[in-house]
Amino acid sequence: MENKTIHIKMFGGCQIRVGNAVINEQTHQSRKPWLLLEYLIYNHDRMVSSSELIQVLWNDGELTNPVNALKTLVLRSRKLLEPLGLPPQSLLSQKRGTYGWCPDTEFSLDTDEFRRLHAASGAPGISDDQKLELLMDALDLYLGDFLPKSSWDAWVIPICSEYHAQYLDAARTAIMLLTRKEDWKTLTELCSHAITVDAYNEEFHAQLIYSLFRTGRQQEALKQYHATETLFYNQFGITPSAKLMNLYKLIHDDQRKIITDLSTIQAALQEETFNSGAYFCETAVFRDIYQLERRAIERTGDSIFLCLLTLYEEEGSEAKSYFLKRAMEHLDDAIAASLRRGDVYTRYSVSQYLILLPSASYEDGDMVMNRIVRNYKKSYNRKELSLIYSLQPLLPDGD
Repeated sequence: MENKTIHIKMFGGCQIRVGNAVINEQTHQSRKPWLLLEYLIYNHDRMVSSSELIQVLWNDGELTNPVNALKTLVLRSRKLLEPLGLPPQSLLSQKRGTYGWCPDTEFSLDTDEFRRLHAASGAPGISDDQKLELLMDALDLYLGDFLPKSSWDAWVIPICSEYHAQYLDAARTAIMLLTRKEDWKTLTELCSHAITVDAYNEEFHAQLIYSLFRTGRQQEALKQYHATETLFYNQFGITPSAKLMNLYKLIHDDQRKIITDLSTIQAALQEETFNSGAYFCETAVFRDIYQLERRAIERTGDSIFLCLLTLYEEEGSEAKSYFLKRAMEHLDDAIAASLRRGDVYTRYSVSQYLILLPSASYEDGDMVMNRIVRNYKKSYNRKELSLIYSLQPLLPDGD
């Protein structure tokens, strides 16, 4: 038999390649033959008994003749291997009631190589550069979690969790080393991939935002910040952490350059697009405006009101996320359309907006709040939700 190396991937999905011949789980609808192959390949260092395979493949115990069912499944699995151009019997072998993945030719398995590289990166005495090289090689192999199409099978769950934990460890260590080297380009690439593996890991999102900022891509960094903010609002109903808000402020402040031409400065300060509604800003910016207004009223004596709008379920508990997202979008539109261009508002939490109303009396503020409620209910009036508001005047700084 011609000696051809078999390359097998299990991260992000199962794929087997010999030369130009490739088979993968996407090309076949039936899962059982692939599940048998995956289990035997992963346990390639031993022969597996029939009873163990039956337990793995049919753990409900409903088969009347499991031994014959297993033999039939082995034939179907071997059929899958035929396009590789190697004798299927030599790949999936049978000996005295046991089965195993025992090819006569060389084969590589991404999970084995990942584990080897990750372990080598922790060896004592190696330099940071050697450690980083090993970690980056390991991370390149991790195209996704272990066998995602089989993620609910009992035998896959602990293995997937173990590899995912190793990936997180490798990624965090590599991020630390790349930060020390100030290799922001590589760090951007690493974090961009890391959030596809673990979409809700705030650390990876924050590192991606910071690395984009350090490579001079401020607009992309701000775009990524907004995408992250929206993701965590919609999925978990939480506001940005202090770390993310500080990142936003860092990027926002850095956009101010030393320019002596006032016309250029005014052009840079103008909004990118004309907006006839109120001014929406991030919470960090809203806080700065709030502090400035508090200082100003001590001098001017003007009346300024802080207003809070909150969406609740009728019984008083916090609104459920599956309709709260849409409700908050409609409330945003209602606020923008109901306020003056000089008014400022921000999203304060998953179900709340804050508004600053300058030069207003309590009656004026109450009238504005009622207008917002009416406009909101015109566009989106669910019985499950109620919209409440409160307002109070700002006190001068020091009071």
